[in-house]
Amino acid sequence: MLALARYTLKGPYQATAIVGLLAIVAVFVIPVLGYSLASVVLAFVTNLLAVMLVGLIILTQGSAAGLKVIAIAALALSLAAWMGLKSVEPGISMALMQWLPVIVLAQILRSSKSLGLTLLAGVLIGLVIIVIQSLVWSELESSWLTQLVQRREGAEIQQAEAEQLVQFVRLMLLFLASTMYLMYILVIFLARWLQAKLAESKGFGQEFRALTLGKPAATAALVVVLAGLWLQYAWLVSFAFVVVIAFMFQGIAVVHSRLAEKKNTTGLFVLFYVLLVFTWQITGILTAITGIIDNWLDFRKKPGNRNNVN
Repeated sequence: MLALARYTLKGPYQATAIVGLLAIVAVFVIPVLGYSLASVVLAFVTNLLAVMLVGLIILTQGSAAGLKVIAIAALALSLAAWMGLKSVEPGISMALMQWLPVIVLAQILRSSKSLGLTLLAGVLIGLVIIVIQSLVWSELESSWLTQLVQRREGAEIQQAEAEQLVQFVRLMLLFLASTMYLMYILVIFLARWLQAKLAESKGFGQEFRALTLGKPAATAALVVVLAGLWLQYAWLVSFAFVVVIAFMFQGIAVVHSRLAEKKNTTGLFVLFYVLLVFTWQITGILTAITGIIDNWLDFRKKPGNRNNVN
């Protein structure tokens, strides 16, 4: 990954070629190879790398240089999609729904040098996505249901199974904005990590362990989550998921900060992330709660310093 990043940052031609090629592979791999686990994984990885390199270009070279590279890559992707799939929608969709938010967040991080501010800016982008999604909610639900039914290849669907499909699609729609938010933040954090690695700096680790979103944001998060649980409006529940993920990152920062003070913690880190991935319904929520409470209790303050607080 470091070698790929170094080559991408050599110049605008190399950056355009790598980002454009990865994006084209991400769009074409499933239509060419067919729908399978291998093709889905390859499409996901190449897409993730393309978006991450977009963020890295902005972080290291600024918006002006980065936007030129990205515009040419998006144009190449749109032309390839039009020639191969008879549609420019994949290129436009990737540029607007993936590259543009990452460009905005990367520029905010470059200007502010604050992971916390970047996380909160991402929450606002998540809210914009939810507003747009709410305008076409019924159309999205119908389209996704149609696609799922078509994958059954003509098999008859029972009433109970049809109801399960509807519930599944509605659940996916509720998670759509939070999933995209999670991807944006992971991409930005990976890009920042790569930037630090290329500079042989430990800055990202220090920044992440100090990550905090602040008491006003934590108070707003409590209001949003409690309102979502009480009112059960779809858009509000979706926004609550976005907020939970934001503070989950602060909770993860607390875990990293506390474990960094100890020795031989590799096993504990592995256990934590395994639980976070496979029992996210419990571990993720508990980590988010830790992140929210940390804004008042400051779990990362050393015990000796707590007694000196006025």
